[in-house]
Amino acid sequence: MNEELASAVTHLETYGYCVLELRIPEEDARRMAADFLAFHDRPEFKKYIHYDALYQTLFGMVKLDDRVWNCIGHPDVGVIARHFLGPNCRFVEACSKPVWPNAPAQTLHTDSAGEFAVVPDIPWMINTIWMLTDFTVENGATGVVPMSHRSRLKRPPVDLDITGPLVKPVTGTAGSVMLWHGGLFHMARANTSDTIRVGLNVAYYPRWFNNWVEGGHQPVWPETFARMPEDMKRLCPGLQGVSREERYEKYYGK
Repeated sequence: MNEELASAVTHLETYGYCVLELRIPEEDARRMAADFLAFHDRPEFKKYIHYDALYQTLFGMVKLDDRVWNCIGHPDVGVIARHFLGPNCRFVEACSKPVWPNAPAQTLHTDSAGEFAVVPDIPWMINTIWMLTDFTVENGATGVVPMSHRSRLKRPPVDLDITGPLVKPVTGTAGSVMLWHGGLFHMARANTSDTIRVGLNVAYYPRWFNNWVEGGHQPVWPETFARMPEDMKRLCPGLQGVSREERYEKYYGK
């Protein structure tokens, strides 16, 4: 691990998140943002979209655009994910996440902690969002509560003021990527600008985690898995199918 990545690991361990600047070319990121926005308008993809008209998550990007593979398998992200989750960690889904102008602030939350009887003191997820456009204070850059990943709470306290100084916006240039611990309190902030903020969300999990808890996750189509290079196949759990119901259960073996 080089000095820059070691510093990023230390920042994530301490504060719950880190940012790697310009890990893909800026022009490539902006091109992906424009193309992904077009996907949100295609009728055949509407069934994969969650949330409302101003803040959307389009699931299934692994099978919709091969360019996301360069982000999923980026070696620097892999080094950090494996540091926290072990050498056999895996990605499970990739999602396009635009935030349109006038979108209000979303809910402050943790990721995938609700099903735990007791929240573990080890990471169960390293989440990422690739900045396909610039992330600015005005256009709804992700807000985080630094060091909240140490709380072991399933959800933030209800009286935590999302407009207060505890919520810090994480900004960056298109082509950069933010990584965070699943227990970090975070949110999509309000977009008060006249531009669309576009991110690509990729989450990494240890082998023991049951991804049923992620309600929108889609399996990988068999034809997509067949085209993947071997290093991507090793990173992908290989849950192949054409519908979620084929592959995800609440409890394995039931």
